[in-house]
Amino acid sequence: MEYKTDELLKSARLNENHSSVSAAEHNFADEGKASEAFSTVKQMLLSIGEWNEHALLSSFALFDRAGKETAGNDFSVGNFMRISLKGAMKYDWVRLAAIHEAENEFVLTVKPTFDPTAENRGEKVISHFFTGEAENNFCLVRKSHQVGIYVIGLHEKMNSTETDNSLETIRNAAVNLGSYLGIQTSEWEKFCHHLLDDAAEKGNI
Repeated sequence: MEYKTDELLKSARLNENHSSVSAAEHNFADEGKASEAFSTVKQMLLSIGEWNEHALLSSFALFDRAGKETAGNDFSVGNFMRISLKGAMKYDWVRLAAIHEAENEFVLTVKPTFDPTAENRGEKVISHFFTGEAENNFCLVRKSHQVGIYVIGLHEKMNSTETDNSLETIRNAAVNLGSYLGIQTSEWEKFCHHLLDDAAEKGNI
């Protein structure tokens, strides 16, 4: 079986200067327990409350295509996610670009985007410290009795040209120059481990 996650990992290795990979893997006693954990983590990835519970430095909220915050867990393609990173001075925005689902794989892809809540929003103005070319892929894979979670960032380049003003450009530079890539990788690494450990604990597996 071919996995989309393997293709994304290969792309990250081919362009390491503008990519990041965070991961957690766990070997379960048998395929049945691994399958149970896969299902549990998949449901966690589709719950914004679980994102907030398992992240350390960031908080998240979902918004619909009209820029209205959603009451539930509407992870529909085209909807928005607002990210509040501690110390980042402003919100960053991503849009749900794609969802890939297979029997033993789930991949949620988000890309930097404009602020859908802005009064005079410009859809070419990327409200994120990375350019609109970047993407983050949240991947869940089961291979036999092993379950892995991966956060794979591709085309990660500082946003200095798609911003709304010079102040935001300076902020983006500060975020990147402040070794944010290292902080982000560590944050996502812990996020992956927390999800997988919590799934194992909930299922007593």
